[in-house]
Amino acid sequence: MPQTESNNIVNGITGIVLGGGNSSRLGLTHSKLLVHLGGKLVLARVADTLKKYCSELILVVRSDQEDDVPDLGIALNMHVIVDTEPYSGPLAAIHAGLSASITPLSFVVAGDHPFISTTLVNSMAAAAIVDGIENAYAVVPRSNGVLNPLHAIYPREQWAPYIAHALFEGESSPSRIIEAASANEYPPITFFTDEDIERSDPRQISLLDIDTHENLKTAKKILDARRFTPRNHSL
Repeated sequence: MPQTESNNIVNGITGIVLGGGNSSRLGLTHSKLLVHLGGKLVLARVADTLKKYCSELILVVRSDQEDDVPDLGIALNMHVIVDTEPYSGPLAAIHAGLSASITPLSFVVAGDHPFISTTLVNSMAAAAIVDGIENAYAVVPRSNGVLNPLHAIYPREQWAPYIAHALFEGESSPSRIIEAASANEYPPITFFTDEDIERSDPRQISLLDIDTHENLKTAKKILDARRFTPRNHSL
């Protein structure tokens, strides 16, 4: 799809970070958001990137979450809320975040994406309002044929009620409701292709999560490659 030139839009949107997922595939006894990566907790890395640009950060957690993620969110000056009850899972978290948002557009991201590109988010936000904010699109990356609904732009007005209805109907998959929206041409949605993504993020590392041990190793390699020792500086 064509790119839209714009000023920085990210600071006019809400950042919604999903923090309620478990870490079963990593075999951790604590949330992967509490993993140290490059000397910083993953959730802190996400928040520190977004808070420079977003008007507000919302952290969505499970109602029964007993780890340190909610407290860390508060310490990071995030507005902490729980999944829309009585539902659970990422779709309920997206709905809760959109319902609490105070801006027309929100950037929804899973809390285990340590390399968010604000340039990419800004490009997605610009594409969302190419026909005006009143006709805003959801913008979802489709990388290598795979949807990334947990790294996407959602307009609150159209998508909060759409997701509420899907939850009521028993749906739990963000990907399925996105495919349904695309097929029905409502709510309005557009996809960022690999070509679109690579204009802002050539290596597509912004879409990397740390869901597996292999993902975590990759993230550490990326950070290792960025390390350097300036002259007269002791690490």
